[in-house]
Amino acid sequence: MPTLPFEIIEDILRRLPVKTLKRFRAVAKPWCFLIDSENFIKLHLRQSLVSNSHRSLILGGLGLYTIDLDCLDKTHVIKPPFYYKSVDGISNSCNGIVLVMSEPPVLWNPFSRDYKVLPECSVEYPIELDSYSKTTYGFGYDSTNDDYKVVRVVEFRNETTHVWTHSEATIYSLKSNCWRRIEGFPYPLPFLRGYWRVHVNGTLHTPVEELHVHEARIMAFSVEREKHDEVMMPPGIRTRGVDLSLDVIGGCLSLVCAQRSRVVIWVMKEYGVKESWTKLLSVSPSAIERDHFVKPLAYSREGNKILLNCDDKKLVWYDLSKKTVENVSVDGMPFIFYAEACVESLISFGCPDAVKKRGQEKKKEKKIRNKRDDFLSEGFKTAKESDGEEKLEKAHSVLLSKSMFKVPKLATEKELRVPFTSVAKVHVGDQLSCRSRWGTNLG
Repeated sequence: MPTLPFEIIEDILRRLPVKTLKRFRAVAKPWCFLIDSENFIKLHLRQSLVSNSHRSLILGGLGLYTIDLDCLDKTHVIKPPFYYKSVDGISNSCNGIVLVMSEPPVLWNPFSRDYKVLPECSVEYPIELDSYSKTTYGFGYDSTNDDYKVVRVVEFRNETTHVWTHSEATIYSLKSNCWRRIEGFPYPLPFLRGYWRVHVNGTLHTPVEELHVHEARIMAFSVEREKHDEVMMPPGIRTRGVDLSLDVIGGCLSLVCAQRSRVVIWVMKEYGVKESWTKLLSVSPSAIERDHFVKPLAYSREGNKILLNCDDKKLVWYDLSKKTVENVSVDGMPFIFYAEACVESLISFGCPDAVKKRGQEKKKEKKIRNKRDDFLSEGFKTAKESDGEEKLEKAHSVLLSKSMFKVPKLATEKELRVPFTSVAKVHVGDQLSCRSRWGTNLG
């Protein structure tokens, strides 16, 4: 039966979901090495992003669930392989990885089931008598250094007025596996709703309200440069009296402007370009109940619909061309939840150097094992030869006791160059027959 070229096998495998690939690792060693390789993991992720496939929703709150975005038929319960409390939040997804905001935080790939518990942050901050602290986490990907980073911000607020006073910050790098202190944030992070999980282009975003002018602006923190920048608002937009929230849809930064009469969602098509802001949709109260919190989650596979999370209680499809809303019914859906869209990936948390070191240790162990086996084999061989010589010595003694004249000492098996079995049959009943090195028959 003809076999497929390796390149075709690789192209077929990279189009498959993670669950299937995990099973296929057991097909053959070359497949296992391929699927676990860093190059294939990146190819698989790129293929999923380009083809808009292998997408899921992660639902948190009262338990953890996943839903296949392509069918939205039923929920699947997922049980983390580590201790997880229902009050622990799930961050945004970066290439299939999420941050579980527990103590200590955990990086987790819910599809490959790999996880890493972050080391404790040893940096402590004194709390003033009239204030309290609040810890917020952000999770981002540094594409330049191919590194995943977690930002930990401890904010201090007045105990009476709850007004933000200042903050201290540290950052964790997966490559270095350690925390280090960075400059504190000069602005407050979202205080009440949601988590700091708006990650686009290696940058974490948050809306900041300027209290003295009652206006808002978008602030961004680059996990690569570790610098703060401002992202311009859509041109002509009014922010006074409007509830603003930031989200991500289709890999683009989005701005949700909610008023009592209407919800408008903007999308920045080209990151950092003010003129690229585009109004994606405008929903009236007749389509969505008034005062509902709305969060865009994902486009449909065809790109003509948008999945919306309404008030963390239901999912709806919004048709961009027909401007209609359709409720989504999912079996096993919890009555209240928060949702994050993510793509399946094979990314794990093993350090390449550690993997290389482990491979070298295995080779060393194999070499030692081979030496040990050779030593044991030589020992068995020596024992066999010794045992043979001992039996020959015994036969020689018998000959001396039976003979009328002195018989020369018998040669060893090695000297005779004959199998020992031919010498072992020298004694049969009471008769002893043996041929000496000179060919003499003795009896």
